[in-house]
Amino acid sequence: MDSISDPELLDFLPQLVQALKYECYLDSSLVRFLLRRAIGDIRIAHYLFWLLKDNLQDSQFSARYQHLLAALLCCVGRGLREEFDRQCWLVSVLTKVAHKVRDTALSSRQCVLREGLEEMKQFFSVNSSCRLPLNPALLVSGINIQSCSFFNSNAVPLKLSFQNLDPLGDHINVIFKSGDDLRQDMLTLQVIRVMNKIWIQEGLDMRMVIFKCFSTGRGRGMVEMIPQADTLRKIQVEHGVTGSFKDRPLADWLQKHNPTDEQYDKAVENFIYSCAGCCVATYILGICDRHNDNIMLKTSGHMFHIDFGKFLGHAQMFGNIKRDRAPFVFTSDMAYVINGGDKPSSRFHDFVDLCCEAYNLIRKHTHLFLNLLGLMLSCGIPELSDLEDLKYVYDALRPHESEADATMYFTRLIESSLGSVATKLNFFIHNLAQMKFTSSEDRPTLSFAPRVHTAKSDGLIRNLYICRHIRTVNKGYVFVVKVERDGQQEALLVQRTFEEFHELHSKLRLMFPSSKLPSFPSRFVIGRSRGEATADRRKDELNGYVWHLIHAAPDVAQCDLVYTFFYPLPRDERPGTTSSKPTDTWSPPSGRALGEVKLSISYKSDKLFIMVMHIRGLQPLQDGTDPDPYVKLYLLPDPQKTSKRKTKAARRTCNPTYNEMLVTRIPRGDLDQRVIHLRVLGDGAFWENTVLGETFIPLKRLVPGQHWVDWHQLGAAGSDSAH
Repeated sequence: MDSISDPELLDFLPQLVQALKYECYLDSSLVRFLLRRAIGDIRIAHYLFWLLKDNLQDSQFSARYQHLLAALLCCVGRGLREEFDRQCWLVSVLTKVAHKVRDTALSSRQCVLREGLEEMKQFFSVNSSCRLPLNPALLVSGINIQSCSFFNSNAVPLKLSFQNLDPLGDHINVIFKSGDDLRQDMLTLQVIRVMNKIWIQEGLDMRMVIFKCFSTGRGRGMVEMIPQADTLRKIQVEHGVTGSFKDRPLADWLQKHNPTDEQYDKAVENFIYSCAGCCVATYILGICDRHNDNIMLKTSGHMFHIDFGKFLGHAQMFGNIKRDRAPFVFTSDMAYVINGGDKPSSRFHDFVDLCCEAYNLIRKHTHLFLNLLGLMLSCGIPELSDLEDLKYVYDALRPHESEADATMYFTRLIESSLGSVATKLNFFIHNLAQMKFTSSEDRPTLSFAPRVHTAKSDGLIRNLYICRHIRTVNKGYVFVVKVERDGQQEALLVQRTFEEFHELHSKLRLMFPSSKLPSFPSRFVIGRSRGEATADRRKDELNGYVWHLIHAAPDVAQCDLVYTFFYPLPRDERPGTTSSKPTDTWSPPSGRALGEVKLSISYKSDKLFIMVMHIRGLQPLQDGTDPDPYVKLYLLPDPQKTSKRKTKAARRTCNPTYNEMLVTRIPRGDLDQRVIHLRVLGDGAFWENTVLGETFIPLKRLVPGQHWVDWHQLGAAGSDSAH
């Protein structure tokens, strides 16, 4: 163990502290090893102190940990002993404040919090600085009381803003919890951090957000706050309380914070990787209680989970019904971001491949994760108490299966999670439950506007006029509004859709009585709602609406919501575009190609294994609808058609994912003479199937024992390109 580096030792320090229980003697080689490394690195000394202090609550081994803690304090010297005393004092003050705030009525909590934090000023008048227990690298010199608040969850955690000792550094924001056992959160984040390191070592960066969380005693601790991030609930309710049932909220929010194409594409890439990592990690660890306040999204596109109070499959129950019904959280609004629209695209193939690759990499280290969790069985975490809890992880990792079987298994999990209505219903119920906590001071914001604008900062609007409408790439219409302001020589042109006008009106109704607002044009039309005649009529109706809006009472006409709506966005500089992204990033090759199919082919023990992975770029049917494609293949020559194999049919897509294994027996000597004849057909009614494309793949290129993974071009039936 002497060869292990300090960062690696920190990764496994909680397990080593638990292992001290199994030493025969107090003076053991493990004890000497930990003390020696603590003397050499302040981070190890810091975390070892708090881990030993936390284990003093263990009645069976309390005496042993007291002796070890005394030995550590003796070894580290006077300076660190005084530092640990300051940290304990800080935690004691914060615990007292947290209890007062939690026991106070909701309306008085902010006042009680500010009064309680006055004691922190006394603390910092005596101590010029203090390291936070969360991370010894965080040195604070004071607290910003006006910036502190609390969260409206059951334990009422405190949101604290400390002054950085470094005058050039940002304020340090942390969450202090009292009443929640953070040891389970610590363990979950530790395991996810180890998973992430395995992925990176294998050359797979899943863009995971790993934040710090540390227990400072039973029922209390600190959690790092990630900047520039919002919960999915906050993002979804920008589209109303039913926002969790809609597909666009996440994409619109990312578009709002990443206005250029380059920024948005980078954010989507970060989202694809981090979402895949979250799906794998939360499934393996059986993380439950996944409502939309426990999942967060950064403006950079990184998704991450928080609050791990339920894991290893210990789901919350509604009577006899599990609240978490899906294998993991993967909803249609997440798929919308990945696909760039509501139809599957080639980017979804990348997402599935990432999930399966990440899952298989972790499966190779099954024993490591079972040992990490097994060493924590004696620490007293309620949901990690016996071998059944370890068996949950073993069953999730399926170490006895091949990589191909595991890939097929996880693909089915993705399909099951995406098709689960229970997850969205869970989000919606949580939205309703949180409405009672919504502050009356919270002002509505527009889902597509990155910041708030005011009449004072941007100048009074003199006149508004919708001068024309433009047809967009998705066959809708955007309305061009001419905005004239005081102090501006030239009028500005902004582009807004009818749905965005409707969002403005809906949120104005939350702020003002209907009697103060002009009536809004009906959203419902008879006939084609996207026709030019409808757009002309709506232009006239919207002109009447904005005229009455700008001539309404000043508190309405000059409110921040109106001025934010008519403030130019980056997209307004590109005529004829809207906030929507292209629905697909892949275009089929020129010529007679009808798409491509991705196969993984291998040969072992007289068996040919053909995994049909993905197809991209299929052509729509003659009526313009997407087909229901499936794959059928033969091994030629095969006059009796005994080698026929086929996949299930995917529904309404030109870019299906299958990850299905088709197996057939073939003697080794016949391999070079056989050819795979693969056809993609559209599943039709009454056995009338349409041939969407085909290809012939000679097996003479296949090396037995190796996997041949490649895309193969599809051509028309009987064409040269198919051959």
